[in-house]
Amino acid sequence: MYQLGILSMIALMFHNLPEGIATYLSAYQDIHLGLKLSVAIMLHNIPEGISIAVPIYYATKSRKNAIFKTFLSGLVEPLGAFLAYLFLAPFISDVFISGVLLFVAGMMITLSIQKMFPEAISYQENRFVVLGLILGIVLILINHFVF
Repeated sequence: MYQLGILSMIALMFHNLPEGIATYLSAYQDIHLGLKLSVAIMLHNIPEGISIAVPIYYATKSRKNAIFKTFLSGLVEPLGAFLAYLFLAPFISDVFISGVLLFVAGMMITLSIQKMFPEAISYQENRFVVLGLILGIVLILINHFVF
């Protein structure tokens, strides 16, 4: 479980860095777009934090350790925005951001399929995992076609 929590933390740190960059750039271009993106990212960071904290807590039985590692992962997002502000703003293009996000998405998908999904299915109440997977797919489709 500890390894799963640490791997989640590392993957989410790589995931949060381009999110910070994207948030900065979208807010720089259009403040309304930046605020919408910030709220969306804030909401999806809740389950990300849970995916780090829960395995680390169950492995170590330390709330402080779980919260600290989750906090470290979350700090990477404002770091990404700050780095974009300092160094990358003049050089970033749609192609660059797309490439970084594709790389990070590949890491997250691999982690989910190889580590998280098999771990979740191994528990007795695995019908909730399948229900969550189906609900997530439906929500993504609704978001894609409606908004």
